Amino acid sequence: MAERLETKTETDAGWVGRRRAYRRIPWIVPVVAAIVLVAGFGTYFYVETSSSRCLGGPHTLVVETYESFFDSGPDPTAARASLFGGFENATHSRVCVEYETGDLATSLLTSGGSLPDMVIGLDELTAPRVDAAGLLVPYAPPELADVPAGLVADIAPDHSVVPYEYGFIGLDYNVTFDKSHGSPFSTGNYLSAIAGNRSLASQFLYEVPPDITGEEFLVMEIAYSTEVLGVNWTDFWRTIGPVAPSTTDWGTGFSEFSAGTYASFVSYTTDPAYDAYFGPVGAINTSVIRHGGENYSWKSIYGVGIVRGGVHNLTLAEQFEDWLLSGPVQKEIPLNEWEYPANDTTALPGAFNWSVPPDTITPLNSFEPVNATAANLPGWILEWQSAVDG
Repeated sequence: MAERLETKTETDAGWVGRRRAYRRIPWIVPVVAAIVLVAGFGTYFYVETSSSRCLGGPHTLVVETYESFFDSGPDPTAARASLFGGFENATHSRVCVEYETGDLATSLLTSGGSLPDMVIGLDELTAPRVDAAGLLVPYAPPELADVPAGLVADIAPDHSVVPYEYGFIGLDYNVTFDKSHGSPFSTGNYLSAIAGNRSLASQFLYEVPPDITGEEFLVMEIAYSTEVLGVNWTDFWRTIGPVAPSTTDWGTGFSEFSAGTYASFVSYTTDPAYDAYFGPVGAINTSVIRHGGENYSWKSIYGVGIVRGGVHNLTLAEQFEDWLLSGPVQKEIPLNEWEYPANDTTALPGAFNWSVPPDTITPLNSFEPVNATAANLPGWILEWQSAVDG
């Protein structure tokens, strides 16, 4: 398998925002404010939020997003220039992008001052927190006509955050190990297999909250145990707690998994697509939960929102939401974000044939309203910790 590179910063060990700094092709964010100039596109500014802030205005759109946004394709510089510079050309505006190395929700909720016009990257677990604080302006772009209603409902039914991409939690596993042990990861309910075999549990590496992948895996296990199996969800954690290894962030965990330290790792179902595109393939694969003839997983959804108290030009902000959901931008998401575009009319690259088809997966998000899941999460994390500690 090809070596996977990831975007890393000195704060990765405690990083709880997305994706994730999670994808592999590195993007170096400058320490000071800088300007990107790309032929054929507009000029957009980018800054690192820890060193400086963008200056907003009626003709400038300040966008805050996660550090790895649109940085994981074959040419991250061109992809970002096309996205932001293309919008500038279309609207005769300026875009200043702030790449946040921490959790976007926390950044907004604790800003204490300057806020961006827009935020890209709130997900189904963090969007309700920001919305509840009154920091988001609802807007329903016309392009939502091509976005499944369930995707909208599972992140923000009030359109305070609009989905632009999604994916599913998956269990990455070493194919050779899986075959030599009777295929416990690739067939059937891998949660039951892990809980019922200490040897497998010792090879199961998972992320702990507040890492976002860890939180999504936790709520997935809770929804599956309670809604599908009708069992106490803490039993799984009490069983594997003394045995299963854990990590505080996706990047560190994937490095250990890639090095062969562990045979399985909580990740995303699009990982095989990434390997198929950059090559070679075959060393690892990804599985979802299979039970009663159905596939189950947690749907990870990412959205864009307009920030109340920060936006200078509401019309321009709404136009950017339209732009992010437009066909030309949506078609770039698979190979730059390694997620599924929200617009379900968008054709997928052939590499995505290596991943579990999303229309074959029952989203466990659908068992509880999004606001209820977000509200319950802090209490669940406390229960999880108690179960793991024994």
